[in-house]
Amino acid sequence: MPLKELFRHWTYQAFAPGTLLRNKYNAFKELLRLDDACLELIADLEEIHYGREKADWARVVWLTEELGSTVRELIGQLQVMSPVRYMDLLEYFTKIEFYARMAVSVPEPEIIPPFVIPLEEAGLHGGRSGGKARNLGRILRETSLPVPSGVVVSTSAFHYFIESNDLRGRLDNLLCRLRLDRPDDMAELSGELRGLIINAAVPERLADEIEIAAMELARGGRLLAVRSSAVAEDGEASFAGQYGSELNVRPAGVLDAWKSVVAGKYTPRALAYRIMHGLADAETPMAAIIMPMVDAEASGVVYTRDPSPPACAACADGVLSVFAVPGAGESLVSGTAVAQSVYYRRGSLRRAVPLREDAVVPAPTLRRLATMAMELETLFGVPQDVEWAVDGRNRLHILQSRPVLTAAVAEEAADERQLAGMQVVLDAADCASPGFGSGVVCQVEHCAEVDDLPEGSVLVTRNLGPALTRVIDRLSAVVARQGSRASHFASVAREFGLPVIVGVEQAFSALADGMEVTVDAARGRVYSGCPGGVCGLEREERLAGVRPRVHAGGGVTRRMGKAMQHISRLTLLDAQSETFAPRYCRSLHDFVRFAHEKGVAEMFSLVGRSGRGLAGAKQLRSPLPIALYVLNLEDGLFPTAAGKKEITPDDVRSVPMWALWFGLSSDKVQWHQGLPAMDWESFDRVSAGVGVRADSQDLASYAVVSHTYMHFMARFGYHLSVVDTLCEQSGKNNYINFRFKGGGGTPEQRSLRLGFIRSVLEKQGFFIQIRGDLLDARHPHDDDTAIQKQLAMLGLLLARTRLMDMTLFEGVDVDGLAADFMTLLEDE
Repeated sequence: MPLKELFRHWTYQAFAPGTLLRNKYNAFKELLRLDDACLELIADLEEIHYGREKADWARVVWLTEELGSTVRELIGQLQVMSPVRYMDLLEYFTKIEFYARMAVSVPEPEIIPPFVIPLEEAGLHGGRSGGKARNLGRILRETSLPVPSGVVVSTSAFHYFIESNDLRGRLDNLLCRLRLDRPDDMAELSGELRGLIINAAVPERLADEIEIAAMELARGGRLLAVRSSAVAEDGEASFAGQYGSELNVRPAGVLDAWKSVVAGKYTPRALAYRIMHGLADAETPMAAIIMPMVDAEASGVVYTRDPSPPACAACADGVLSVFAVPGAGESLVSGTAVAQSVYYRRGSLRRAVPLREDAVVPAPTLRRLATMAMELETLFGVPQDVEWAVDGRNRLHILQSRPVLTAAVAEEAADERQLAGMQVVLDAADCASPGFGSGVVCQVEHCAEVDDLPEGSVLVTRNLGPALTRVIDRLSAVVARQGSRASHFASVAREFGLPVIVGVEQAFSALADGMEVTVDAARGRVYSGCPGGVCGLEREERLAGVRPRVHAGGGVTRRMGKAMQHISRLTLLDAQSETFAPRYCRSLHDFVRFAHEKGVAEMFSLVGRSGRGLAGAKQLRSPLPIALYVLNLEDGLFPTAAGKKEITPDDVRSVPMWALWFGLSSDKVQWHQGLPAMDWESFDRVSAGVGVRADSQDLASYAVVSHTYMHFMARFGYHLSVVDTLCEQSGKNNYINFRFKGGGGTPEQRSLRLGFIRSVLEKQGFFIQIRGDLLDARHPHDDDTAIQKQLAMLGLLLARTRLMDMTLFEGVDVDGLAADFMTLLEDE
């Protein structure tokens, strides 16, 4: 943080602490907004990583950069709340953000001559000739097989064209919006992308080189073919049929033909294929081959090892297959013509199936073609898919050679055939983590109580607390009444492939304890029973099922693995641990969690015992003998309070304050009118019992409020209580933090009172930690109605326990007292 900002903070601290409180509150509101934005961005990246969304790599880069910028803003708001305490946080963050950006970055393009390369030299310029040209160049250099002469317009020419027209940013902005599950949008975006290419000007130097080469190749009036040769083409990903060619091109039209081939990168089918293989646009620059047209009498392809051979006795050991059609081969590769099929045994090149009498190509030519194809397999070391043509003089021409690729079969998460006949008991739930799991229902109202969960359970719970992470290896699925795909646990569940559905209001009534069910999270359904009637799994099988797994066939999924270690992997799980510190953050997600937890903690210590910064607070007058002052941060009071020095409960607009006051003022509590509820410890220390008013601000309780936020510091007798809460309608960021410390009784009496409070709060779903006579409790995210009920409970608890320690003695049944209090709540 700049020195000027630190100086301003210290100035406010010294001379305007009230302003500092409001600045801190405003920073906290912005921190919560940014926290939510960060978790949504992480969830978006995880959707891509785990195969739920098929998106262009440009979106991955954009989301990562947006996440880094948003986390930086988040840290900035935490530093506004406490400038000194988190001064080193940005240094740790900057390192991890750098790792994340580098993991998704695409290398800068090379724009170096030559832009036009002789075809035979295509393999001598690294990857700048593309896969098709590189293979043909190698055939020309290393064999005597017939390949037409030609030139390659290199990938450097492609990058030169893109950069000279300043297209990269505009292309990426459009690519960010691509979704393979939205075909209408994809067609529109594809048209915009191709329009950018077609309407751009070819740089003069590049245009001259291409046109001169084209005129040389077209001598004698020959027409030209301009064919694609993208970097990834004819490699591990074949891109077969994805890119286009321009045929019968005259030299005068070669530039337009070249731009048309380049624009072929952005057809819907080419975009989808590239995205499915996880390749970035800039990583697949388009090179192009310009060569004379072959006047083809017949043409086709050869598979030196047919991936789908015919059923015949001679085909058992593999066959070489030749497919031929009359004329040019476009009708074959487009699927519009029925090809002649000829099969040879690979070892002897004897025909495995007799040749038809109406053969398109004579038998000797076919045999010669088969021999050439096997030579190409030997050259490249793997079975080849060879494109060929034969002209009117019966001369063969090799036009392309690439590896024969076989498709991998993707494993389905849930085959609907497995679920046929099973009854749907829940439907239309929201998917927080996709997957498919069966098991026995185990209802646990509060996720803090899952330690004894049986293995293989389908957990039905109220919300997705981070405590679930520690039992993830015991779960088959999770069904939660509330939660979000942006929660911390949902992120971990996606990493481990654990199916999770949320937003199931009727979860506890529809899914009874002990019921056998099947959860199909991707479809948001729960079925009664299990496929095949068997829900039990051996431990080894279940553990194998929760190891991190990747969606089959997802190229983006595979390459994102390294990046997600620095983006979404959550290692800061325990906020109370000594390792919950900036130097232990290993991912952007860790920084988000750290900033959120520390932001809430900063609000928990918003006002010290001295009440500094509350000079503008108004005293609350009510029938209760409570010395209480209220500071309005923002819309916490109705307009009726304007100009008043003293207010009544009717002036309070704050939702959480009203809820707490409901409990404090319950008729179940008897307040002694002659004994004001104030800070007697401070009264004794400051005045020695003389000369200080009972309603002095130095002794009073305080409430700092907005419409949805409350920080309440209760100073009743000889103990201090703090309630810090957010109660918004959306519920995503709602929480309650509660602290109780001290008392006027003996250490044993104070301990008994803490035991009573702990017993009550644990039954209400709070997470508890006790150190000495200090109790800290936290209620996890919940909807506004549930938070209000818990605040009313806390108000009643504060009122009932304000002097309880003085009446407790050894042997008292604390659990019985807690049970009595719970009965009192039910009657409330």
